[in-house]
Amino acid sequence: MYSKLVELIQDHSEELSQRVLKDMLSRKETKSYNKLHKKEVYRRIFEVYSGLGSWLSKDTPRDDLKEHYTRLGKRRFSEGIPLDEVVMALLLIKRFLWLYLVETYLFKSAFDIYQSVEMNNRVVLFFDRAIYFTTMGYQEAEKKAKEEASQPEKKGMNQGPSSVTM
Repeated sequence: MYSKLVELIQDHSEELSQRVLKDMLSRKETKSYNKLHKKEVYRRIFEVYSGLGSWLSKDTPRDDLKEHYTRLGKRRFSEGIPLDEVVMALLLIKRFLWLYLVETYLFKSAFDIYQSVEMNNRVVLFFDRAIYFTTMGYQEAEKKAKEEASQPEKKGMNQGPSSVTM
C-alpha cells in the first residue's frame, strides 16, 4: 500500500502541482513567487512531488537531502524570496499532498490506515528535514552576503588615513 500511495502521488504530480501553484500564487504569504515565471514556480513544485518517492526511500542518504535542500535555501535567498515564504511554499506542498490523498484514496481496512499513518510519518519527517535544511542554507547565504557587504567597511578601516588631499 505504501508503494501504491507513492505511485499515486507520482502519477498525479501534475495535477497536485497545478493545485498548489494556483493556491500559492493567490496567497499573500507567498507573494514573492509571483515575481517568478509561472512555469518556473510550477516546475519547482512538480520537482518535489515527482521526486518524493526517491526522497522517502530508506535507501536515500540523509546527506543527499541535506545537500539538495541546503542548496535550495541558498538559491531562494539569491532570488530574494523571503525565508518565511520559502517555508510556506514547502508547507503548502505538504498540505496539498495530504488533502489529495484523503480525497482520492479510499482506506478500506485497518491495515490501509496503518500504512497511511506510516506514510504520513515519512512525509512529515521528509518535509521537516527539507524545511530545516532549506532554512539552514538560506541563513548561510544570508550570513555570507552580510559578511561580504561589510568587507569594504573593514578594509577602509584598516587602511589608515586617506591620502586624498583637499
